[in-house]
Amino acid sequence: MSWRSFLWIGGSVVGAAIVALPDSGERVFSFSRTHGPSPLDLLGVAMLLGSWLPIALLLPSLWRATGAAAARSAAAIAVIGAAGLVSTIRADMGWMWLVAAAALVVAQIILIADWLRIAWPAR
Repeated sequence: MSWRSFLWIGGSVVGAAIVALPDSGERVFSFSRTHGPSPLDLLGVAMLLGSWLPIALLLPSLWRATGAAAARSAAAIAVIGAAGLVSTIRADMGWMWLVAAAALVVAQIILIADWLRIAWPAR
């Protein structure tokens, strides 16, 4: 596995664990009446974004290598997931943000699976 895969897996696990940790409740800013990141949450989000960025950087190379089907699908799922995440948090829809976050993870898995298929083709 490449350094990007290790970065994605490690950063995703550590970032998600940090976001899931209980915090003091003080917010840096508010998205809605019930949502807003604490300083600890911002650290976790920064870890998540930092680990997902290299995966997003794979898009141009995947478009060139595969005819764009998987990369286009992953990009569409990621856009829907990001829009859903913002919408559910702004509308205080409770745990519905998990569905949108899952879409973002699915988009990443599609990209990594396609990248691995290209990097190590079946013999």
